[in-house]
Amino acid sequence: MMNKKETTFQRSTLVDDVTAELRRMILEREIKPGEFLPARKDLAARFGVGLSTIQEAIQALAAVGMLESRPGKGTWVRDDALDMLIHPSAVETRLGELGVRQLYDARLVVEVGLTELAAQHATTEDIDKIWATLGAMKASVDDDAAFIEADLSFHIAVAQAGHNPLLEQFYHLSRKLLEEVIAELIKMPSVKENAIRIQGQIAQAIQDHDIERARQATLDHMDIIEELIKKLE
Repeated sequence: MMNKKETTFQRSTLVDDVTAELRRMILEREIKPGEFLPARKDLAARFGVGLSTIQEAIQALAAVGMLESRPGKGTWVRDDALDMLIHPSAVETRLGELGVRQLYDARLVVEVGLTELAAQHATTEDIDKIWATLGAMKASVDDDAAFIEADLSFHIAVAQAGHNPLLEQFYHLSRKLLEEVIAELIKMPSVKENAIRIQGQIAQAIQDHDIERARQATLDHMDIIEELIKKLE
């Protein structure tokens, strides 16, 4: 939720400043996906601006898919809001079509780093969430779409346990760009069983706060993904 820090903006770029501050608060998970924003009059008082400025900032973030509003219900952060902060289509537009190898290399660096951070910083709540998502993977082994969703939830839970919002965003981006490849990999023999086994090792290493073991388990996981990708080439 929001902290108590007060922010006052200059009058020149009020809407841009408020929009940027709300975006930062979402990125740093002061307001988490699924949570409601405070009342607009409270935001106006916090930022020292008028209600019309708050309204425009909310509309700007709603336009890019980060916020959603309904009359009588309020405004909340969309569940997929973090995907909008670094949008895959923007990356593809700037960098052109990226090869699977480039995407794999990027994910390797990000995922190993996030798992190490998770082993350092994971709270009891974080660890419980990681195990819960692993349970969902086991329960959905006969349903490709549900398994992919549960697998994504596992990796997001690990990313969140690292408590580094920027790296978490990089993970979202790399995963999104590999979405079609992952859908193909999941159909191969023993992929789900191997994922459950190795991600169980990752979860245990995070719970034990064993950074080296978490790193090695993640490397083992990525080695398997690399071999599977080679079979698609």
